[in-house]
Amino acid sequence: MLKKKVFFSFLMILIWSGILNAGSLSEKAAVFDEDMAKKHIPLGLVVNLQPVQDGQTVFSSSADSTIWTGTYIASQIYRYKVTGNQNALENAMKCLEAFVMLEEMAGNQGFMGRCFGFPEQFQGQRGFVQGVGSYSHLVYHADTSRDQYTGVFLGASAAWPFISNVELRKRVARTMENAGLNLVKNNLALHAKIGDETIVQFNLNPDYAYQDRINPEEWAKVDDFPANVFAQMFPYTDRLARVVASFRPPPVRGGEALRALLMLETAARISENPEIESFLSEKLLKEKAFHEIASSSCLLLSDVFYGRRQDFVREKMAEIFAEIVRLGWHVLAIRLSLPESLAYSFEAAIIPVKLSIGKMLAGRTLAVINFAREGGGFLLLARLSEIATQSNQFLKNLLPSEGKINKKLDSLSEKLHLCSRSNIDEFADTMRSYVGCNLTYLALLGILEHSHNELCRKSALAILPGAFAEIADEKNSLYTFITAAFCPEVVSESQINGAIETMRLYPLDQIERRFEHHSKLVSPWPDRFGRYGRQGIDVIPINQRAPHIFIWQEPPRSLVTGSDSGRKIAPVGYLLAYWFARFHKLIGAED
Repeated sequence: MLKKKVFFSFLMILIWSGILNAGSLSEKAAVFDEDMAKKHIPLGLVVNLQPVQDGQTVFSSSADSTIWTGTYIASQIYRYKVTGNQNALENAMKCLEAFVMLEEMAGNQGFMGRCFGFPEQFQGQRGFVQGVGSYSHLVYHADTSRDQYTGVFLGASAAWPFISNVELRKRVARTMENAGLNLVKNNLALHAKIGDETIVQFNLNPDYAYQDRINPEEWAKVDDFPANVFAQMFPYTDRLARVVASFRPPPVRGGEALRALLMLETAARISENPEIESFLSEKLLKEKAFHEIASSSCLLLSDVFYGRRQDFVREKMAEIFAEIVRLGWHVLAIRLSLPESLAYSFEAAIIPVKLSIGKMLAGRTLAVINFAREGGGFLLLARLSEIATQSNQFLKNLLPSEGKINKKLDSLSEKLHLCSRSNIDEFADTMRSYVGCNLTYLALLGILEHSHNELCRKSALAILPGAFAEIADEKNSLYTFITAAFCPEVVSESQINGAIETMRLYPLDQIERRFEHHSKLVSPWPDRFGRYGRQGIDVIPINQRAPHIFIWQEPPRSLVTGSDSGRKIAPVGYLLAYWFARFHKLIGAED
């Protein structure tokens, strides 16, 4: 009897491990494709499912539905190209129809919120308003972002050649036209009229830094450089808000320029609207050279860390610092209680000063970073750690009891010691925004796979090798496959094998759960939000992290991820990586 129980238990373990880890990548994709179609796109937009009472579920993580729906559409189009499976095409068309509905229920103004559904499907979630006209029985999330629109335009661009339904084709073209004209008429700022209020949803200008959205709420939550640095240094006041609203940095947000090219090129190609086509070709490409801004500045922060293109980096840093010095003058005027008009009247007089200081700060900043990258800076940190320890010991000998200063010196010495054993790569890895990585790669994919504009394509190809270089050791499936497809010379066979290994480890069980890795080596550096102790030194394998819709939805070194919420996660990231790789013959059906 005991032998039977042991055999049965062993058999169940084998069965369960087979459930969690499918025998091949194609088998796993088949399970995920079926699961997505049956459960995660009930109304056409991708949602996670949160269990509630009596076996019911509500939509969860729906605030990011449009970006993941766009990536899911792309996955199904690749699946159709590889297999000819009509179900894949039907899934893509269902999701595309949802995008059209989302734009129509907001009044055909080129605005698509984050998601829509019946009121009861969004229990306790805020930001929803009633749809207009025939959609009044539905509610939609009256907010969006350039993240969401990146997904929308990627999905529409991928699906457009395959729309056979005449009516749907007309509606998709009109939706893309409305969105493109919204951006054109508002100089790349997407406007949406919600009730009686017009809201600026996002702005794709590469010199934009939330200047027109300065209020106490934005001041508290902004996290994009350089506005986040300034907001953390100074408390909000109305006058200070006016000063920041005048901030005019150089056009260094190349990622925004890249997304603008994706959106306007897609809208122009699908709608064939001459106003959009002219805005793209004449305004963005010829006059403002967005393709050059994108290729030169999309990876500017990485260039700083890794010592690439030093002359260009120094020039742009000097311009940024000079503008910050100008703002600093106004902050000083506020502190000195100088009248606002007087402060502005002296601006011309400080131009030589701000330019000189800007160049000096840029040069010294790069010198410090170069010193650190070459190793000298970390030796200096070790020496400073020793000095802090010695100073603390001197104080302990001098005073009979330990005080706050002793604890602070101990903490400082320990941090300096840990940092001295690190390097610039670990610093960059900890500071990296993986949201930014996702947005960059999705925009690159949309342009490289679908764009007909040669300038846009050349710009994307110029960005891709550098974008991959900084995450080449992370075994990210989609990023590696995209780079291998369009820039094969920069991807090694071992890196492709690493990406495939991640696919093999990807859990078939997509129920959210919590993972903690306290035994891992902790990075001594803060993340991009200034938080310490949140990330490790090494990449954590995909099967030891909480499941997410997208493979690298959060930093792959996060020590604590997920929660035991029981949510069922939509496996979009796996499907896009798998079917893209199949289409580009990076993996085969037998893998």
